Amino acid sequence: MRSLKSKPLSTRQAAQEVAIGVLGFMAGDPERIGAFLAETGLSPADLRGVAGSPAFHVALLDHLINRQDLLIDYAAQAKIDPGHVVVARDILAHAGSED
Repeated sequence: MRSLKSKPLSTRQAAQEVAIGVLGFMAGDPERIGAFLAETGLSPADLRGVAGSPAFHVALLDHLINRQDLLIDYAAQAKIDPGHVVVARDILAHAGSED
């Protein structure tokens, strides 16, 4: 994965990389992923089918953004600015309208 530390997010691919990183972060802790699954109504088995979906990525990033503690933890672990997550969410949310 390409480093997003100092470059601003500007592409859909970079935004998807952030979302995939967030999924790994969330999946790495049963409490984190459990809260997300409960909020969305998804089951663990559903994740395989939706993991590549732009709508899923937006929902995942929304969840992280709405939980400031998780956003800060993820950004620190990924060594990125928390604002990158917000920008990634916006890019992915608007990407569907461009297709």
